[in-house]
Amino acid sequence: MNEKWQKIYESNKKLDDIFEHKYVGTENYYEKNCLGFLVELGEFVNESKVFKYWTIKEANKEKLLDEYADTITMTLLFYRLLNLELEKPISHLDTTNVYEIINFLFLKGTELMYNLNEELVKEIFSNLLYLGNLLNLKEDEVIAAINKKHIIVKERLDSDY
Repeated sequence: MNEKWQKIYESNKKLDDIFEHKYVGTENYYEKNCLGFLVELGEFVNESKVFKYWTIKEANKEKLLDEYADTITMTLLFYRLLNLELEKPISHLDTTNVYEIINFLFLKGTELMYNLNEELVKEIFSNLLYLGNLLNLKEDEVIAAINKKHIIVKERLDSDY
């Protein structure tokens, strides 16, 4: 991955270390993070409005990026738990059908609860990045949204939010 993503990953690791230090002893810590990923994915998909055939409203780009940032940072937690290096993503699904990709991400996200492994985490990350690309989320916008999210999370952690 490029230097921007490496910086994101390092920043994410620092926040994850703080979370782990504060909360790792809590009951079902890992399971809560798995569920958290699925919730964040759902919030992202909801903001995208791709499935809402009954509405003509466009997605709010800022909110969409905010939810996407949450989903990416949750995915990076699983990289850290496996002590993986952030590399160029492996191949993604061979489709441009966003519904297929979204359902695949929910399926693989559910599998995390029962089988945390390198291939699974990399599949999720690469397909999540691909989905963002299909939804016209530009890398610089995504990086900026994640950096903004990291600042907010750090402030919350510092204030025992």
